[in-house]
Amino acid sequence: MSNYKQQVSLLLQVLPEVAKEPIFALHGGTAINLFVRDMPRLSVDIDLTYIPIEDRKTSFKNIIDGLDRIKTQLEKMLLEASITLKRDKLKLQITTVKAQIKLEVNQINRGIMDDTVRLPLCEKTQEEFDAFCAIPVVPLGQLYGGKICAALDRQHPRDLFDVKYLLENEGFTEEIKKGFILFLLSSNRPLHEMLHPHFIDQRETLINQFDGMSPEPFTYEDFEKNRKELIKTIYQNLTDKDKEFLLSFGEGTPNWAIYDFERFPAVQWKLRNLVKLKNANPEKHEKFVVSLKEVLC
Repeated sequence: MSNYKQQVSLLLQVLPEVAKEPIFALHGGTAINLFVRDMPRLSVDIDLTYIPIEDRKTSFKNIIDGLDRIKTQLEKMLLEASITLKRDKLKLQITTVKAQIKLEVNQINRGIMDDTVRLPLCEKTQEEFDAFCAIPVVPLGQLYGGKICAALDRQHPRDLFDVKYLLENEGFTEEIKKGFILFLLSSNRPLHEMLHPHFIDQRETLINQFDGMSPEPFTYEDFEKNRKELIKTIYQNLTDKDKEFLLSFGEGTPNWAIYDFERFPAVQWKLRNLVKLKNANPEKHEKFVVSLKEVLC
């Protein structure tokens, strides 16, 4: 756990500079475990959402400018650190003798569902690392909607661990379901594959990329149980209206009256690809729609 702790220590030096940039909001595991929860596990990445909704060129310019400002400030503070701005990936890599972390802005999922919430660092992290900061975090529905889709897509033990806490506490609320549907529409995978995922064997990942992150036991049996429970919970909570909307989107004619997600760049991108497929290869698109119907029924 010591290396993870060194990464968290570095992360906590970086976050106050990130918080000064009003165009960014925190999402992902760090937002959940160090700000929403009381550090049930460590988290070592800084994942950011670009708040404004603008065209891609304008967004990327503003994101890079924001990252450059953060880099400049960090170089004044962390004199021994190597800080690299990877412009094509919208990423900062911060390396010291003891640790390395990355700070990354999501290229596709830009914009927020509702107002950000400025949250203080949780008490346990404050005490253990003798640090304090507060930072804007994406709305709870968006935060966990993204986390659930990540859990279905890559099925990383970290994501399922975070989902476990969600199911045991807030549950799959209407707000979180709305965020889930937003990220479902933004996924690289077809909708039916997200809703009915092929299970990935993550035994080695659990050992190599999770063990040491939490003092709480989280076995592979726990992982499998929570993966199944998540999928079951989603199906139990999708209403006829939800299914109607997802099917209309899959057909390339979304009913925005049900969920008004038209403004989000990631949703527009996914829809364009669906319409392109429908026009170029109607037979393949029809198979996709049939698969989606089978999953939703």
